[in-house]
Amino acid sequence: MATIKQTPGGGYLGRMTIRRIWAASGAVAIVLFGCGLLFGDLLGSSNYPPLNASYARLRTYFLHNGSEVRALGFFHLLSAVALLCFIAYLHDRFRDAGQPRGPLPAITLAGGVVAAAFLLCSALVYRTLAEPAVVRDPALTHALVVLSYLAGGPAVAAPLALPVAGGAILALRRVLLPRWTGWLGTAAVAASLLSATTLLGPMNNTSVTYAILLLAAVLALLWTFIASILLAAAR
Repeated sequence: MATIKQTPGGGYLGRMTIRRIWAASGAVAIVLFGCGLLFGDLLGSSNYPPLNASYARLRTYFLHNGSEVRALGFFHLLSAVALLCFIAYLHDRFRDAGQPRGPLPAITLAGGVVAAAFLLCSALVYRTLAEPAVVRDPALTHALVVLSYLAGGPAVAAPLALPVAGGAILALRRVLLPRWTGWLGTAAVAASLLSATTLLGPMNNTSVTYAILLLAAVLALLWTFIASILLAAAR
């Protein structure tokens, strides 16, 4: 019988390829998240309705854009799964970086899992809003729209501050990531924690607290994407 010879270093190369795929899952999560927003805001007949939209506007949007709203939920569900993969990868890398006895890996895992869970929850809310029978109830429709903003906004941003903070701390120590990503991560953490003030302010898209939420989303997602690409490209 013929024997199969293994190329020296083949096992190492295989492990590196798998590790890079795990590292790239963060960037995949952001791309999938963006695809959901593309369907929800740009490909529909109008943008996703604001928090203080009238019932007539809510009813028109969801009845006329059922397919787009279902796609929004679909892509955000996949984004949540990809984010979980990236958080598991970060937890593993933070332990390898010499932090096995400290709280950093555990905090990273806990914050990331909570953020992914709420992103998944928001995806299910979007899918529920795509049902015509649901949208015909004014109070229920308004409640679900508010929940979609809360579950997909501060409930994701605030917990996501924990893994971003872990990465920023290591980056500032010049471990795993460039030092400049540590400063970006620090800004993302501050904005993400401040985004919790959305729960205290008025529920509309023109408030200062909502602007802070948007800033937190941009910074946290940007950090996640950059960190994922840099880690996937590292040797």
